[in-house]
Amino acid sequence: MDITFQFSDCLSRNGAHRLEPFIFDISAIDKFLQEAYQINSRITELTIYLRTIRSSYLTLQPHRTRNKRNVLADSTSSFAPVDKTQPLTDAQRTHIDAQTRQVLTTISTAIKQLSEAARASSDLDSSLSQQKRHKEGLGLLGRWAAGGGIKEKSPAELEEEAASETIRMHRDGVLWFLQRRLEAAGEMQRSMVEIRVNREVERSRSVLYKARGTSAMGMIDGLGQGGSNNLGGEQAWKGSSTMSGMDIEQDQQQRDMLESMLSPEQVQMFEKEQQDMLKHYSDELNKIRTAESSLMEISSLQSELAQNLEMQSENISQLVADSFNTAENVQQGNQQLKKAAERGSTAQMVFYATCGLCTFLTLWDLIF
Repeated sequence: MDITFQFSDCLSRNGAHRLEPFIFDISAIDKFLQEAYQINSRITELTIYLRTIRSSYLTLQPHRTRNKRNVLADSTSSFAPVDKTQPLTDAQRTHIDAQTRQVLTTISTAIKQLSEAARASSDLDSSLSQQKRHKEGLGLLGRWAAGGGIKEKSPAELEEEAASETIRMHRDGVLWFLQRRLEAAGEMQRSMVEIRVNREVERSRSVLYKARGTSAMGMIDGLGQGGSNNLGGEQAWKGSSTMSGMDIEQDQQQRDMLESMLSPEQVQMFEKEQQDMLKHYSDELNKIRTAESSLMEISSLQSELAQNLEMQSENISQLVADSFNTAENVQQGNQQLKKAAERGSTAQMVFYATCGLCTFLTLWDLIF
């Protein structure tokens, strides 16, 4: 139950300021998060686009011209407009595959650049902290004189280091989230291309089977018009089509016999049907090869994204372990600081001894 409004009224009745609604302003955050939000919005746009065109992309029915009012178009989108109410053409599918691969590669490159920038910023902060530590006060000598170890860090330095590690771990988590979303988008595109390839193969097999049956029926009808040689020609054709262990010469003789029983018009018709069938098969094979090539490229990109995601997960695990170690170091530093304050340090003893010796020598010189 949301009681924000009642709580605001209670504050106003008691003379306090009412709660102001939170307004997210992307310009108020740092550059890293601004770039991360932009990359995330591009991944969201790609995911929505793939979900929208999925049905039209996977439908292999012939493309039909319809009213352009059904065309999916967004003035703010970087993708080509697509009519989601009817199947896409092969050229549109190829264009979508190429465009999607380009977008995935661009986003992956942007994530890598963001990761490198975050790493460089972290290294720079660490270097500046180290320089500040050496230049502060008398440096190592002053740290030793104050009762601390030469290599030990002060509680303030440990807290600053813990804050830097927290920021670094948060940024690595953001990068992991972006890579995970990009991997999911790539997996969606890969599954679409894979389903398309499988359907293209099944359709080509079905078309070839129907073409063979049509050609066979046409040949039987042609032989039936051959007059007195009808029965013998049909038996010869059946024998040649079902034989499995005949020699090549006998097979050639059977084909010559069939061609002799057909008229030139029938032979030309069968040859044209065969050429059309081969052309159709070649076109289908080219489509399958193009889709398989797209699938291989997307799979390669998917493997690279998965590898980057695994490395990012390992880095996050290491940062979590380092954060626990830093917290323990802060506690140990506080304990050591208390112990150092309780006992006299070597530097203090040397200082007091030197002061006493100087005082003694001064008095000795004044008296004698």
